[in-house]
Amino acid sequence: MSVRQSRALAGVGAAALCVSSGLSFVSPNALPTRGTAVATSSVSAELISVPVTTAAQSSVSSVGVFCVAAAAGAAAGVSAARGAKRQTRSVKSAARVAQAAGKIVVIAGPPAAGKGTQCEKIKEKYGYVHISTGDILRANVKEGTELGKKAKEFMDAGALVPSELIVDLVKDRLAQDDAVEKGVLLDGFPRAPDQAKAMVDAGIKVDKFVVIEVPDDTLVERGCGRRLDPETGDIYHMKFKPPPADIVERLVHRSDDQEEAIRNRLSIYHEQVDGIIPYFKKECVKIDGTGKPDEVWEIMKNAID
Repeated sequence: MSVRQSRALAGVGAAALCVSSGLSFVSPNALPTRGTAVATSSVSAELISVPVTTAAQSSVSSVGVFCVAAAAGAAAGVSAARGAKRQTRSVKSAARVAQAAGKIVVIAGPPAAGKGTQCEKIKEKYGYVHISTGDILRANVKEGTELGKKAKEFMDAGALVPSELIVDLVKDRLAQDDAVEKGVLLDGFPRAPDQAKAMVDAGIKVDKFVVIEVPDDTLVERGCGRRLDPETGDIYHMKFKPPPADIVERLVHRSDDQEEAIRNRLSIYHEQVDGIIPYFKKECVKIDGTGKPDEVWEIMKNAID
């Protein structure tokens, strides 16, 4: 039943009862319908005109209360119908995303596990659209979309963008033509268990959930050895990817690449990924990321294929 039908049906019944009792009827449109609780004892005096005849007061009182209850019930019915319509729209939207999305591969792993290197190789071989939540956020904010404006409010306030909003941004991106046609490589999403649950609830089917595993001590060594060239933005490693001798002095050792910071990030990662994987048990493949990039790539290809 539609909102209009609910209002009309309940309103007619309430009006008929009030008229037959000699009371003035107030349309449900005049009652609060959104998030407002109405007590009949306090509303009856404001919304119902009781006849002056004293003898009729006692009989009218009970009917008057009933009329208010009927009118309030009509308002509640309208509110419930509206809520049902909103829920239906949400379900239909989720269904469209689920039907439209092409192949989806998720790549996960701790800091310094080599995700960036493997993502480049995956894009080159399979042609997937590489999607990161950071890129999506920046694009929506720049374009001034409705979701981007909401996200900007949190970003300007220095707060984390809520997971619900991140999920909406990702769902919107997955439904775009290039993602549907080429398939998607999701990098860094889902980042938390609530995001994983939201994906499942939205009917977004993941084809492969690849987790790169590397021991923490190895990751600390990788992270601590990284250096940033502030002029070019290039990142080197003092052991695995040594910089040219003539630029060593200008390289920066970022605070994120200090051991304490790395171990804190690893602790957070392990806690999150342990809560995410149960949502993708059938699609999850864990690969050893301790080898050289080309060795890891061979394992990665087998996992995806």
